[in-house]
Amino acid sequence: MENNLTKEKRPERKRIRLKGFDYASPRPYLITICSHNKEPIFVNDNLNQLIIECLLAEKKNSGFKIFVYCLMPNHIHLLLSPYAQGISISRFIGAFKSKTTRLAWDFGIYGKLWQERFHDRIVRKNEALKTTGQYILDNPVRKGLAQKWQDYKYLGLIDSWL
Repeated sequence: MENNLTKEKRPERKRIRLKGFDYASPRPYLITICSHNKEPIFVNDNLNQLIIECLLAEKKNSGFKIFVYCLMPNHIHLLLSPYAQGISISRFIGAFKSKTTRLAWDFGIYGKLWQERFHDRIVRKNEALKTTGQYILDNPVRKGLAQKWQDYKYLGLIDSWL
């Protein structure tokens, strides 16, 4: 029997996903996932390469399209789309975060690798997919990590957005 004095009422979390929206629908999404406490964790070349390999493996396993990705020192940007398998964005991101967290253990990074939540923006029909993709590609340039996006080694264009 649970005692009301020991039962704590938790505050309701702010809803960050659209109520009733099907996040498995095949449309493009801009996703940003930050490292835990926004720490600059992704500075080791070997770890970064494994994270990118994991992302590509999840793409293959899920059937998602990944148009563009960019791994920055404290976050990752993805422009992706579920395909016809009915896997939601949350499920894809959850699998990716879980697997990359385990990979980080081999580099002495224990505990949380990523923040609990992620930011998503549904790319609307009237928005240019190319503009959103270019925003992601230009991130290392805006942050002073490269002179031009082509010089940054932790990003890629995978699936065609045309």
